[in-house]
Amino acid sequence: MVATPHITGLTNKNIFLVEFKEPYGETTLRDETTPNIRSIIYSPKGTYLAYRSDRKAEIIKCGDWTTAATIEGNIKDMFFSPLDNYFMVWELFVMTKDNPQGKPNLHVYKSATGECVGSFTQKNQAGWEPQWSSDEKLFSIQMTNRILFYEDGKFDRYVQHLQADKLKSFSLSPSPGLSYYLAIFTLGKQGQPSAWRVLKYPQLDIMQSVVSRSTFQADKATFYWNRRGTNVFAMTQTDVDKTGGSYYGKQSLSFGDVKGNAGNVTFSKEGPIHAIAWNPGNSNEWVAVYGHAPAKATLFNAKCDPLYEFGTGAWNAVYFPPEGNYMLLGGFGNIATGHIEVWNMQGYKKLGSCAAPDTTSLQWDPRGETFFTATTYPRLTVGNGYKIWHYTGVLMHKRVCQEKENLLAISWRPGNYPKSELSRTAPKGIEDTTPKPVGAYRPPGARNKPSTFTLHEHEKPHRPGETANGPSKQAIKQREKREARKARKAEERATGDPPPPQPPSTPRPAFVSTGDPEKDKKIKNINKKLSDIDKLKQQKAAGKQLELNQLAKIENEQALQQELDLLRL
Repeated sequence: MVATPHITGLTNKNIFLVEFKEPYGETTLRDETTPNIRSIIYSPKGTYLAYRSDRKAEIIKCGDWTTAATIEGNIKDMFFSPLDNYFMVWELFVMTKDNPQGKPNLHVYKSATGECVGSFTQKNQAGWEPQWSSDEKLFSIQMTNRILFYEDGKFDRYVQHLQADKLKSFSLSPSPGLSYYLAIFTLGKQGQPSAWRVLKYPQLDIMQSVVSRSTFQADKATFYWNRRGTNVFAMTQTDVDKTGGSYYGKQSLSFGDVKGNAGNVTFSKEGPIHAIAWNPGNSNEWVAVYGHAPAKATLFNAKCDPLYEFGTGAWNAVYFPPEGNYMLLGGFGNIATGHIEVWNMQGYKKLGSCAAPDTTSLQWDPRGETFFTATTYPRLTVGNGYKIWHYTGVLMHKRVCQEKENLLAISWRPGNYPKSELSRTAPKGIEDTTPKPVGAYRPPGARNKPSTFTLHEHEKPHRPGETANGPSKQAIKQREKREARKARKAEERATGDPPPPQPPSTPRPAFVSTGDPEKDKKIKNINKKLSDIDKLKQQKAAGKQLELNQLAKIENEQALQQELDLLRL
C-alpha cells in the first residue's frame, strides 16, 4: 500500500506526477517526445494508468511505472473494468472498398498483457461503453434494440439477451454477489408512453419487471444507482421543453428499488434538477441540487423524505469523497463564481468554504482529506492550472500553467491510503492570488444605475419544517394544534370525561383477481399506496406534522383511485 496518494496530470507537453507532500514537486512520466497524447485514465483500483495518442494506447503499471502493454490503433476512447482486469478501447468505425461492411471497432484486452479477448462493432461513440457487474462476472453491451450478456470473461458467445423495441439506454447495477439488476429505458411509439423498468438478471422478460414506470414526457433517461445496487433514480428528460419554461428539455425524477417500490420525486422548489448524488458511505442517503437560481440543496433518505436543508446558493454540483463522511456543494460554469462549501454529514455542520472560479474539474482525494479544482483545456483556453484544497477550504498548493502550456486532464490515483494529520487538523494555507470576479452581470440598460431590487432571497440551512428565521407558518400551525390537543387532554383528565371516539376509516375493498397477472400486480401496488395514504390521513387528523412529500401523496389519492377503478373494469 502506497503511503500517500498522488496526482497525475496531462499537458500538451507531458504527463506528470505530483506526490502529495511538500514541496509538491512534479516528475515527468512521459514528455513531448511521445507526440499527441490525447487523454489519460486510471483503472478503478489504481493498478494501471493508460494514455492514448493518435496512434496507440499504452497501459502503464503504477507500481513501477513500466509499460504493461501497447495497443496500436487510432483510439478515440478507453476505460478499465471495475477490478482492473480488462481494458476496453473504441476506434472510429470505417467502411472501405476492401471491407464495405466495416470491421469490429470495440476491443476488450487483458490489462496485464494486452491480449485481445473480445471484439464487437459499435458504430456510434455515444453509448459505446459496455457495462460490467462489480465482480466482473457479468459483461453487457447494447446492440440497437438488444442487450447481450456474457459471463465469466468468455466473449465468444453471449449467454442471455434482452430484446425491447425502441431501446434507448440501460444501466447495470453495481450489486455485489449473485444478484444482478438492470434498468432500461424505452421510447414510446404511436401514442404510447416512454417507460423505464428494473429487471433482475437473468429474468429478462419485460413482463417480469421488478419496477415499471411510464411517462409521455421523456426522450432520454439517466440512471443513478446507490452503492449497494438496491435503489435507483431515473432522470428522464425531453429534448425540448414545449411549455417554454426552459431552454432545455423538461426534466422529471422518479425512483425504484429491487423490492418493487416506486414513485415520483417532488421537490419544494420549481426549476431544473442540477445534480443528484448518492452518499457512497450510506446507501440510504442522497443529495439533490434543484430549482431556479439560487438553487436549493436538500438531503433525502431512500424513501425521498427530506432530512436536512442546506439552504440556497449558486450551486449546480454535489461531490462526495469515497467514504461519504463529507459533502461538497459547488457552483461552476462560465459565469459562476466557483463558490464551494464543505459539510460534515455527521451533524450537518458546515466545515469551510472557498472560491475557485473557472473550475472545469473537481475531484476528492481517495482519503477524503483534500480535493483539487482545475481549469482545463479546451473547455477554457486561459488560466489553465490546478489548486489543492483542504476540506476546511484552506488552499494548500497552486500550479499555474506557463505560456503556451495547456492542462488537458488531471486525476488522483485511486487506492487505499492511511489517514494523515490532515483528517484532524487544517494546515497552514497559502495566499490565493487568483483575480476575483469583477461582479454580477447586469444588462446594458441597468448599468451605471443604482440597484432597486434584491436579486435573490437566499435561504439558510435548516431542518424540514423550519425556515432560516425560525419555524415556518406550517410548523407554527402544527405547534398550535399540538398545544390545543395537550390542553384538551388536560381538561379531560380534570373533568373525567372520556374523549369522543374517532370515526372508523372506511375499509378498502378486498382484493379480487382480474385474471390478468400484470393487472393484478398493478392493483396490489396501488392498494398498498392507498393504504399508506389512509395511515397518513389518520396521522394528520391526529395532529402529526407531515412532510411535503407525504402531503403530496395524500393529494394523489384521487388519481390513484381513478387508476384503480380503470384496472378493475
